Amino acid sequence: MSEAIFVVNGNGVFEMINPLAAQLFGAPREALIGQQWCDFLGHQHKDEYLSLFVSWKKCHELPSNHGPKEVVIHRADSLLLDVDLSLSCLPASQTGSENLFIGVMHNLTTHKAEYHELKRQARTDRLTGLANRHEFDEMLQTSWNDSINGHQPLSLVIIDVDYFKLFNDRYGHVNGDRCLQKIAQVVEKALPSRQCLAARYGGEEFALILPNCNARTAELTAKRVQAAINQLSFTDLGLHPSVRVSVSQGIAVEVLGQYRTPTALVCAADTALYRAKSDGRNRINLSL
Repeated sequence: MSEAIFVVNGNGVFEMINPLAAQLFGAPREALIGQQWCDFLGHQHKDEYLSLFVSWKKCHELPSNHGPKEVVIHRADSLLLDVDLSLSCLPASQTGSENLFIGVMHNLTTHKAEYHELKRQARTDRLTGLANRHEFDEMLQTSWNDSINGHQPLSLVIIDVDYFKLFNDRYGHVNGDRCLQKIAQVVEKALPSRQCLAARYGGEEFALILPNCNARTAELTAKRVQAAINQLSFTDLGLHPSVRVSVSQGIAVEVLGQYRTPTALVCAADTALYRAKSDGRNRINLSL
Protein backbone atom coordinates (compact mmCIF):
# COMPACT_ATOMS: atom_id res chain seq x y z
CA MET A 1 0.00 0.00 0.00
CA SER A 2 1.60 3.29 -1.14
CA GLU A 3 -0.54 5.64 0.96
CA ALA A 4 -0.06 6.47 4.63
CA ILE A 5 -3.39 5.64 6.32
CA PHE A 6 -4.52 5.89 9.92
CA VAL A 7 -7.83 5.53 11.73
CA VAL A 8 -8.81 7.38 14.90
CA ASN A 9 -11.92 7.07 17.07
CA GLY A 10 -14.34 9.74 18.20
CA ASN A 11 -11.91 10.83 20.93
CA GLY A 12 -9.16 11.45 18.40
CA VAL A 13 -7.12 8.43 19.50
CA PHE A 14 -5.20 6.23 17.04
CA GLU A 15 -6.90 2.86 16.61
CA MET A 16 -5.14 1.68 13.46
CA ILE A 17 -2.11 2.90 11.54
CA ASN A 18 -0.36 1.31 8.57
CA PRO A 19 3.46 1.03 8.30
CA LEU A 20 3.89 4.02 5.98
CA ALA A 21 1.84 6.27 8.26
CA ALA A 22 3.86 5.12 11.27
CA GLN A 23 7.01 5.98 9.34
CA LEU A 24 5.73 9.51 8.64
CA PHE A 25 4.75 10.00 12.29
CA GLY A 26 8.24 8.84 13.26
CA ALA A 27 7.40 6.01 15.66
CA PRO A 28 6.49 2.30 15.60
CA ARG A 29 2.80 1.47 15.22
CA GLU A 30 2.65 -0.06 18.70
CA ALA A 31 3.91 3.21 20.22
CA LEU A 32 1.33 5.28 18.33
CA ILE A 33 -1.80 3.25 19.08
CA GLY A 34 -3.66 4.92 21.93
CA GLN A 35 -2.13 8.37 21.43
CA GLN A 36 -4.01 11.53 20.45
CA TRP A 37 -3.37 12.12 16.76
CA CYS A 38 -3.82 15.91 17.06
CA ASP A 39 -0.77 16.00 19.32
CA PHE A 40 1.27 15.42 16.17
CA LEU A 41 -0.11 18.49 14.40
CA GLY A 42 1.67 21.83 14.26
CA HIS A 43 0.11 24.57 16.40
CA GLN A 44 -1.11 26.43 13.30
CA HIS A 45 -3.34 23.47 12.38
CA LYS A 46 -4.19 21.82 15.70
CA ASP A 47 -7.12 24.07 16.69
CA GLU A 48 -8.63 23.77 13.22
CA TYR A 49 -8.72 19.98 13.34
CA LEU A 50 -9.90 19.82 16.95
CA SER A 51 -12.88 22.01 15.97
CA LEU A 52 -13.45 19.84 12.94
CA PHE A 53 -13.64 16.72 15.11
CA VAL A 54 -16.15 18.37 17.43
CA SER A 55 -18.45 19.16 14.51
CA TRP A 56 -18.01 15.68 13.00
CA LYS A 57 -18.85 13.93 16.25
CA LYS A 58 -22.32 15.44 15.91
CA CYS A 59 -22.69 13.84 12.48
CA HIS A 60 -24.76 10.66 12.57
CA GLU A 61 -25.74 10.03 8.97
CA LEU A 62 -23.75 11.50 6.07
CA PRO A 63 -19.99 10.95 5.71
CA SER A 64 -17.85 14.12 5.70
CA ASN A 65 -14.51 14.91 4.08
CA HIS A 66 -11.83 17.52 4.66
CA GLY A 67 -8.82 18.18 2.45
CA PRO A 68 -6.47 17.40 0.95
CA LYS A 69 -4.60 20.16 2.72
CA GLU A 70 -0.93 20.82 3.40
CA VAL A 71 -0.12 20.57 7.11
CA VAL A 72 2.99 20.26 9.27
CA ILE A 73 3.46 17.07 11.28
CA HIS A 74 5.53 17.17 14.48
CA ARG A 75 7.03 13.70 14.36
CA ALA A 76 7.72 11.63 17.45
CA ASP A 77 11.45 12.17 16.87
CA SER A 78 10.90 15.98 17.02
CA LEU A 79 11.45 16.47 13.29
CA LEU A 80 8.95 18.50 11.24
CA LEU A 81 7.40 17.03 8.12
CA ASP A 82 5.23 18.65 5.44
CA VAL A 83 2.41 16.35 4.36
CA ASP A 84 -0.76 16.48 2.29
CA LEU A 85 -3.59 15.38 4.61
CA SER A 86 -7.10 14.20 3.74
CA LEU A 87 -9.61 13.28 6.45
CA SER A 88 -12.90 11.45 6.12
CA CYS A 89 -15.55 10.81 8.77
CA LEU A 90 -17.48 7.56 8.76
CA PRO A 91 -20.59 8.16 10.91
CA ALA A 92 -21.80 5.64 13.46
CA SER A 93 -24.69 4.68 11.16
CA GLN A 94 -22.10 3.15 8.81
CA THR A 95 -19.61 1.74 11.32
CA GLY A 96 -22.25 0.18 13.54
CA SER A 97 -20.72 1.59 16.71
CA GLU A 98 -19.18 5.09 16.79
CA ASN A 99 -17.85 7.68 14.41
CA LEU A 100 -14.47 6.76 12.94
CA PHE A 101 -12.08 9.08 11.19
CA ILE A 102 -9.78 7.96 8.38
CA GLY A 103 -6.68 9.97 7.54
CA VAL A 104 -4.63 9.67 4.36
CA MET A 105 -1.23 11.37 4.11
CA HIS A 106 1.33 11.95 1.37
CA ASN A 107 4.87 13.05 2.14
CA LEU A 108 5.54 16.41 0.42
CA THR A 109 9.27 16.56 1.17
CA THR A 110 10.46 15.41 -2.25
CA HIS A 111 7.72 17.31 -4.06
CA LYS A 112 8.56 20.57 -2.28
CA ALA A 113 12.30 20.09 -2.81
CA GLU A 114 11.70 19.58 -6.53
CA TYR A 115 9.41 22.62 -6.64
CA HIS A 116 11.98 24.86 -4.94
CA GLU A 117 14.70 23.57 -7.24
CA LEU A 118 12.58 24.29 -10.32
CA LYS A 119 11.80 27.74 -8.93
CA ARG A 120 15.51 28.37 -8.35
CA GLN A 121 16.37 27.25 -11.87
CA ALA A 122 13.67 29.51 -13.32
CA ARG A 123 15.34 32.51 -11.65
CA THR A 124 18.98 31.58 -12.19
CA ASP A 125 21.28 32.04 -15.16
CA ARG A 126 22.51 28.55 -15.99
CA LEU A 127 26.03 29.54 -17.08
CA THR A 128 27.01 31.91 -14.27
CA GLY A 129 24.76 30.92 -11.39
CA LEU A 130 23.71 34.54 -10.93
CA ALA A 131 20.13 35.78 -11.08
CA ASN A 132 18.72 35.80 -14.60
CA ARG A 133 16.94 38.64 -16.38
CA HIS A 134 13.53 37.60 -15.07
CA GLU A 135 14.72 37.68 -11.47
CA PHE A 136 16.50 40.98 -12.13
CA ASP A 137 13.33 42.61 -13.45
CA GLU A 138 11.27 41.44 -10.46
CA MET A 139 13.91 42.47 -7.93
CA LEU A 140 14.33 45.87 -9.54
CA GLN A 141 10.59 46.56 -9.34
CA THR A 142 10.44 45.42 -5.71
CA SER A 143 13.50 47.47 -4.76
CA TRP A 144 12.09 50.47 -6.61
CA ASN A 145 8.82 50.29 -4.68
CA ASP A 146 10.69 49.97 -1.38
CA SER A 147 12.90 52.92 -2.31
CA ILE A 148 10.00 55.19 -3.17
CA ASN A 149 7.87 54.18 -0.19
CA GLY A 150 10.75 54.30 2.29
CA HIS A 151 12.51 57.37 0.84
CA GLN A 152 15.76 55.41 0.61
CA PRO A 153 18.34 55.46 -2.19
CA LEU A 154 18.52 52.72 -4.80
CA SER A 155 21.65 52.25 -6.88
CA LEU A 156 21.99 50.33 -10.13
CA VAL A 157 25.28 49.31 -11.73
CA ILE A 158 25.46 47.92 -15.26
CA ILE A 159 28.70 46.15 -16.15
CA ASP A 160 29.94 45.29 -19.64
CA VAL A 161 32.98 43.14 -20.40
CA ASP A 162 35.34 45.11 -22.66
CA TYR A 163 36.16 43.57 -26.05
CA PHE A 164 34.56 40.28 -25.09
CA LYS A 165 33.92 39.34 -28.72
CA LEU A 166 37.67 39.53 -29.36
CA PHE A 167 38.29 37.29 -26.35
CA ASN A 168 35.81 34.75 -27.72
CA ASP A 169 37.27 34.90 -31.22
CA ARG A 170 40.85 34.57 -30.01
CA TYR A 171 40.48 31.98 -27.24
CA GLY A 172 37.27 30.16 -28.16
CA HIS A 173 33.74 30.09 -26.79
CA VAL A 174 34.51 27.51 -24.11
CA ASN A 175 37.11 29.82 -22.59
CA GLY A 176 34.72 32.70 -23.15
CA ASP A 177 32.14 30.94 -20.98
CA ARG A 178 34.76 30.27 -18.31
CA CYS A 179 35.70 33.94 -18.42
CA LEU A 180 32.09 34.96 -17.78
CA GLN A 181 31.92 32.51 -14.88
CA LYS A 182 35.03 34.02 -13.30
CA ILE A 183 33.62 37.52 -13.69
CA ALA A 184 30.29 36.42 -12.20
CA GLN A 185 32.09 35.17 -9.08
CA VAL A 186 33.87 38.51 -8.71
CA VAL A 187 30.66 40.46 -9.18
CA GLU A 188 28.78 38.44 -6.58
CA LYS A 189 31.57 38.71 -4.00
CA ALA A 190 31.60 42.50 -4.41
CA LEU A 191 27.99 42.95 -3.23
CA PRO A 192 27.92 45.12 -0.08
CA SER A 193 25.02 43.25 1.62
CA ARG A 194 22.65 40.29 1.35
CA GLN A 195 19.89 42.67 0.26
CA CYS A 196 21.74 43.29 -3.00
CA LEU A 197 21.45 41.28 -6.19
CA ALA A 198 23.95 40.37 -8.91
CA ALA A 199 22.43 39.33 -12.23
CA ARG A 200 23.50 38.39 -15.70
CA TYR A 201 21.80 41.16 -17.63
CA GLY A 202 22.43 39.71 -21.06
CA GLY A 203 25.36 38.31 -23.05
CA GLU A 204 28.51 39.76 -21.52
CA GLU A 205 26.59 42.29 -19.42
CA PHE A 206 25.97 42.07 -15.69
CA ALA A 207 23.94 44.24 -13.34
CA LEU A 208 23.95 45.01 -9.63
CA ILE A 209 20.86 46.13 -7.74
CA LEU A 210 21.93 47.89 -4.55
CA PRO A 211 18.98 48.80 -2.27
CA ASN A 212 19.61 51.42 0.42
CA CYS A 213 22.98 52.24 -1.17
CA ASN A 214 23.93 55.79 -2.12
CA ALA A 215 26.23 56.90 -4.91
CA ARG A 216 29.38 56.57 -2.78
CA THR A 217 28.60 52.97 -1.87
CA ALA A 218 27.79 52.17 -5.49
CA GLU A 219 31.09 53.67 -6.68
CA LEU A 220 33.09 51.79 -4.05
CA THR A 221 31.36 48.56 -5.12
CA ALA A 222 32.14 49.25 -8.78
CA LYS A 223 35.78 49.94 -7.91
CA ARG A 224 36.01 46.61 -6.09
CA VAL A 225 34.61 44.90 -9.17
CA GLN A 226 37.03 46.74 -11.43
CA ALA A 227 40.11 45.96 -9.34
CA ALA A 228 39.26 42.27 -8.91
CA ILE A 229 38.50 41.74 -12.61
CA ASN A 230 41.70 43.49 -13.66
CA GLN A 231 43.60 40.94 -11.55
CA LEU A 232 41.85 37.85 -12.93
CA SER A 233 44.20 35.17 -14.22
CA PHE A 234 43.36 32.67 -16.94
CA THR A 235 46.41 30.43 -16.68
CA ASP A 236 44.15 27.68 -15.30
CA LEU A 237 42.50 27.69 -18.73
CA GLY A 238 45.85 27.21 -20.41
CA LEU A 239 46.11 30.87 -21.48
CA HIS A 240 49.23 33.04 -21.20
CA PRO A 241 49.71 34.97 -17.92
CA SER A 242 49.52 38.21 -19.89
CA VAL A 243 45.86 37.60 -20.84
CA ARG A 244 43.67 40.07 -18.97
CA VAL A 245 40.11 41.41 -19.18
CA SER A 246 38.47 44.60 -18.00
CA VAL A 247 34.95 45.95 -17.62
CA SER A 248 33.20 49.25 -18.13
CA GLN A 249 30.53 50.25 -15.63
CA GLY A 250 27.65 52.70 -15.55
CA ILE A 251 25.97 53.78 -12.31
CA ALA A 252 22.62 55.46 -11.70
CA VAL A 253 21.13 56.28 -8.31
CA GLU A 254 17.47 56.90 -7.49
CA VAL A 255 17.19 59.34 -4.62
CA LEU A 256 14.34 61.69 -3.71
CA GLY A 257 12.40 61.04 -6.92
CA GLN A 258 15.20 61.74 -9.38
CA TYR A 259 13.79 59.16 -11.80
CA ARG A 260 10.14 58.55 -12.56
CA THR A 261 10.29 54.80 -13.21
CA PRO A 262 12.62 51.80 -12.85
CA THR A 263 13.02 51.87 -16.62
CA ALA A 264 14.32 55.43 -16.42
CA LEU A 265 16.87 54.30 -13.83
CA VAL A 266 18.05 51.51 -16.15
CA CYS A 267 18.31 53.94 -19.05
CA ALA A 268 20.40 56.32 -16.94
CA ALA A 269 22.77 53.53 -15.92
CA ASP A 270 22.98 52.35 -19.52
CA THR A 271 23.83 55.88 -20.68
CA ALA A 272 26.53 56.10 -18.03
CA LEU A 273 27.91 52.76 -19.26
CA TYR A 274 28.04 54.11 -22.80
CA ARG A 275 30.05 57.09 -21.57
CA ALA A 276 32.46 54.80 -19.72
CA LYS A 277 33.08 52.83 -22.90
CA SER A 278 33.42 56.01 -24.97
CA ASP A 279 36.00 57.35 -22.53
CA GLY A 280 38.30 54.42 -23.27
CA ARG A 281 36.79 51.43 -21.43
CA ASN A 282 37.88 50.00 -18.07
CA ARG A 283 36.11 53.05 -16.66
CA ILE A 284 33.34 53.80 -14.15
CA ASN A 285 30.84 56.51 -14.98
CA LEU A 286 28.18 57.90 -12.63
CA SER A 287 24.98 59.33 -14.10
CA LEU A 288 24.32 62.80 -12.72
